[in-house]
Amino acid sequence: MTLENEGLAASWLFAGWTLYVDGRFTGEGVDIQLPPKEWQVLQLLLASDGVLMTKDRLLEQAWSRGEVAEESLTRCIYELRKHLRKDKGFIKTIYGKGYRFTCAVTVRQHIQRQPGQARVPRICSACGQVNHD
Repeated sequence: MTLENEGLAASWLFAGWTLYVDGRFTGEGVDIQLPPKEWQVLQLLLASDGVLMTKDRLLEQAWSRGEVAEESLTRCIYELRKHLRKDKGFIKTIYGKGYRFTCAVTVRQHIQRQPGQARVPRICSACGQVNHD
């Protein structure tokens, strides 16, 4: 369900937060590299467009290689909420069913660089700072 296709990648933006296709997560003073499962679960929630993601569906899509305990998903959601700090309520628990992401999400597509290709500096039109997208 990642948006990588023919050199295109995506970043997900919501309420000052950004999740990058490489697992980097930034916003609210946070700039971390999410562990693969946390990245995958958050990406699935962001891509769900506010629709309920059942526990079974999240487990099936994030842990596609066999048996996994539901506690792994619960722990992953706990860690994501910790990263989100005051915005932890964006991940709403639907008891007995699953989770819903309640904040509007914007997908920003961009061209992936080839390995060794230099980053292109860009100037943000809003603040004038140099960004490397």
